[in-house]
Amino acid sequence: MSSAPHYRAIGWLVAVGLVLLGVAPLEGVVDERALLRAEHRQLLQVLSQRQLKSPYIVIDTHDNRLQLRAGGEMIRDAACSTGSGRRLEGEKAWYRWIFATPRGRFSVLRKVVDPLWIRPVWDFIEAEEEIPIFAEDRRRFQRGILGEYALYFAKDFMIHGTLYEVNLGKSITHGCVRVGAEDLQYLYDTVEKGWPVFIY
Repeated sequence: MSSAPHYRAIGWLVAVGLVLLGVAPLEGVVDERALLRAEHRQLLQVLSQRQLKSPYIVIDTHDNRLQLRAGGEMIRDAACSTGSGRRLEGEKAWYRWIFATPRGRFSVLRKVVDPLWIRPVWDFIEAEEEIPIFAEDRRRFQRGILGEYALYFAKDFMIHGTLYEVNLGKSITHGCVRVGAEDLQYLYDTVEKGWPVFIY
């Protein structure tokens, strides 16, 4: 069960208190929270207007929660980790990344058992390692990093496992959505290809 409503209430009280005291709240924080609330309302409105034929996944990137829902009912609620929003630049002009989880409507494209992680260039830059010249270089391939399963919802983005479940609930990923092993097993066993994925 999420403690997010408690934090939202405290955040609201702090914002109101600052206004009453004549202290302007941090502009970016209030703007981002207002934007996320508006996106959440819009998503709920879209979902209520459509009668989805299949269950669907909803990912809240602000509170780092993943829900599997069907017919308006919540089937599964899980802590997850989403994109950090951090920027990384390498030595070359085209080595620029923003590690954010994409928002919008997607669908489950494929499900993979024992997914192979192909290390992207940014991982070598972060680790301060030499970037392999050839795509076939064995240093690029790692098993076990993504957990036992992966559910792709976009070309380079997936729901997968994590080596560090203690970090669930935090915005720390490079854009993918991480969940714990038990929740990942449930999603893999339950979710079917083509089911919608809504991310806000």
